[in-house]
Amino acid sequence: MNPFMHKLKTVFFIVLLSSVSIIKANTISKAFSALKDYNYFEAKRLFEKSMKKEASAASFGLSVIYLRNDNPFSHIDSAYKYILRSDSTFQAITPKGKIVYLKYNVSQKTIDSLKNEIYNKAFDVYKRNNNITELNKFITRYENAPQYNEAIDLRNSLAFKETKKKDTYQEYLLFIEKYPLAKEVPVAKERYAFTLFQTSTKNNTLEEFEQYLLKQPKTPFLNKVENSIYSLSTINGSIKEYHAFVKKHPQNHNVEAAWRNIYTIYTADYKTESLVDFRLEFPDYPFSENVNQEIQLSQKTLYSVREKNRWGFADSIGNIVIPCTYEWVENFSEGFAECGLNGKSGFINKAGMLMIPFIYEQVEAFKHGLSIVQQSNKYGIINKNGKLIAPFEYDEIFEFSEGLAVVAKQEKYGYIDETGKVVIPIIYTKAGDFSEELAMVEIDGQSGFINSSGKIVIPCKFDWVEKFNKGLAKVKSSKKFGIINKEGNYLLPCEYDLLGEFAEDAIMVVKENKYGFADRQGLVFIPLDYDYTGSSMLSLKFKNSLVVVEKNKKQGLIDKKGVLFVTTKNFDRIMPFNEGLAAVQRKGKWGFIDEKMKLQIQYLYQSADEFNNSIAKVTDKSGKVGFINRNGKTAIGFLFDEACVFKNGLCTVVIEDKKGIIDVSGAWIIPCEAEQIAQIEPEVIRLEKNSKIAYYNIVTRQYFWKEEGF
Repeated sequence: MNPFMHKLKTVFFIVLLSSVSIIKANTISKAFSALKDYNYFEAKRLFEKSMKKEASAASFGLSVIYLRNDNPFSHIDSAYKYILRSDSTFQAITPKGKIVYLKYNVSQKTIDSLKNEIYNKAFDVYKRNNNITELNKFITRYENAPQYNEAIDLRNSLAFKETKKKDTYQEYLLFIEKYPLAKEVPVAKERYAFTLFQTSTKNNTLEEFEQYLLKQPKTPFLNKVENSIYSLSTINGSIKEYHAFVKKHPQNHNVEAAWRNIYTIYTADYKTESLVDFRLEFPDYPFSENVNQEIQLSQKTLYSVREKNRWGFADSIGNIVIPCTYEWVENFSEGFAECGLNGKSGFINKAGMLMIPFIYEQVEAFKHGLSIVQQSNKYGIINKNGKLIAPFEYDEIFEFSEGLAVVAKQEKYGYIDETGKVVIPIIYTKAGDFSEELAMVEIDGQSGFINSSGKIVIPCKFDWVEKFNKGLAKVKSSKKFGIINKEGNYLLPCEYDLLGEFAEDAIMVVKENKYGFADRQGLVFIPLDYDYTGSSMLSLKFKNSLVVVEKNKKQGLIDKKGVLFVTTKNFDRIMPFNEGLAAVQRKGKWGFIDEKMKLQIQYLYQSADEFNNSIAKVTDKSGKVGFINRNGKTAIGFLFDEACVFKNGLCTVVIEDKKGIIDVSGAWIIPCEAEQIAQIEPEVIRLEKNSKIAYYNIVTRQYFWKEEGF
């Protein structure tokens, strides 16, 4: 082809392209012009007509139309659809074509700007509805929007609010599964665990807690679940329950406490045999070494001692085994001793270990494994593990009797059991200990009896009652005394001025200064023929089937048939027979007669006691006390101002307000130089002299510990 023809062909092609561009430009230009004039119908028609040949520009224009609110075509999702198309098709346009688009203000920058405007508007539209469905649409359709994460957070927040309204573990689990990346998931998991726990244990039964733990072994409420299983398994606090618990739930964190409770209950009396029996019965006890130590300690007696005004304990040979560091101490009871520091009380064991901290204002000795303690002027009860059994809410707590203790609150009385539970309401104005399954209570100044269930079994109709003893109780009504049985029936009507005490199944009854005797069936078997002067009530009891009676200021002895044992003589006073002799008084002097009424020891003494161990304490005319034998001979000289009766072969005597001890031969065990003497063990005596203390062993006849200055 010659050069001229080639040039002509090229020019023709350029003219052709220019013509096409002009045609295109005319349609797009008209569309953008219509858009500029807000002629949305025409602009939309022309943009749609241009879509095939000018997709990017036409899509841009349509996106603008759908974005705007001032036309009937407004639709944010359509605006988004077309801007995405504009963006994708724009990438395929030649650089020269992109330059041409600048006159329509279509560029990557304007596309991105319009896209962001659409994102903002779309988010506002979907957010305005404030529901999960609409936000999910935005999240699905606008995944590249900068508001995408904000929309997810807002959607999750709304979903969690709905979940919390329903507040079930199923809903929380559904939320966690549906929105695993939601920032609310940690809280949802907590709520799931909590609601699952509540639902699974709503009836608070042992079976529920056990099943829950089986299904949720890693529950965040493990501690609470284990505590509930423990308390429900041991609701009665019995050894059987505690042992069953440790066998069934060996991994429970309360197993150690259960074992210690078994030990505490079983060995409450702290007797060596109880400790040994415990070791045999529970060989799997995890603290067996402690038991072995306690067995050894239980056989030791420790004595309170003082050094430099501080107290501790020494053993029976005088070794101080618990240092003198305490402000005060009391004797050991059931293996625990009260000690004081900084004005507070606690307990130590025989190894000197602090078992109950110094936090109480007052404590009482342990009995049956329990101690009454005081804090903030209120009383409660603890066990040997220091656990609070009864709360600090009582004004008074009395000792347990037959498993129940009287408690006082706001001047009313009721009863708690050994678990601290109030079992009989605090409604009575007075209440007494249980005896033979009945206890005295008072309502409106009148007394009666209740049983251990709190039921009134004998109406409150008496002015006063005494506790039951061998099925009988003394009562008072209209200022007179009588006796009832446990059914509330009278054995003796309330018509007596005074009643004595039962001895050998007989009781003295007094009416109008006359006395006789009744038996336990209420029969007055000795008529009220004798003069009651109120002297020596002790002698007005049967002893060896005889009792003292008095008429016309003379005394004698009668048997249960009312027959006078003394038939030939009457005495000013007479004491019951003991060891075959009875002390008698005539004309102010005392002697002794035998059972044949023969005077065996002359009337020589100012006073006389009964024979005991073949000797009797008597007072001579000078007022000195000595001892005579059965022959009336002086067995122990008249040296003493006072003397006790012999006990275990020893007698405490007094000379010039100083005390000592003699044996039955009259030999001095301890001279009269002590201010106080007490026999605290069969072989041990505690003495106080010059306000100092010492301990003396009767067997070895030696002091084994003395305080400095004794």
